[in-house]
Amino acid sequence: MLQNDWRDRYHDIRKHKVVASEHPRAFCGLVLAFWAGCIVLITLVTTGNTKAGFVLAVLALAGALYSETRKILFIPITLVSAVSATPALLPMAYGATRGKPLLLFLSAALIIFGRELTKDLEDMYIDKGYKLTIPLVAGERESRVLAAVAIVTGLIAGATVSLSVVLPATIVLVALIRLLSGEDPRRSRKLLDGGVAFIILILIITGGG
Repeated sequence: MLQNDWRDRYHDIRKHKVVASEHPRAFCGLVLAFWAGCIVLITLVTTGNTKAGFVLAVLALAGALYSETRKILFIPITLVSAVSATPALLPMAYGATRGKPLLLFLSAALIIFGRELTKDLEDMYIDKGYKLTIPLVAGERESRVLAAVAIVTGLIAGATVSLSVVLPATIVLVALIRLLSGEDPRRSRKLLDGGVAFIILILIITGGG
């Protein structure tokens, strides 16, 4: 994400994100420092578990490529969704069965996809000409519906892992109703994030059972 902020530092001025553009050398140093730390940690993980290290290395590569795919439809949002959800699969590298990790991955990827789509909705007029996003191609209303469908499908996948997510999922559903009614995506996303954080907390407390 730091690399993406560096890559988009001049474009992001229109979004009032100016740290990278106003302090380019310091910010670039920060990006390089984090990448160095990332490489060291991946190396350490690999010495203990080759499979886990390989997965993390692939995620790092995807992160490095993300900022260069901004004009390829579907690729940036798909990369974000897959990379953010992949930690759910890491237990498989340590011998866990496939069932719950795969369902958690699917649930997280779909919810993150929908969440990122609300971000693209918020930025669609700023991104025009710089990025190629779903809202710019499909339209605002269609993108709101797609975001809602993706998130609801993700919630259903999560419910197959644990029914304990059903109650906090109602918060997410309220956020989606507001999104579909035409509310500012930023406001809907705040409620969405709160609901998803509640779901994660419940899964941690219950152990996914």
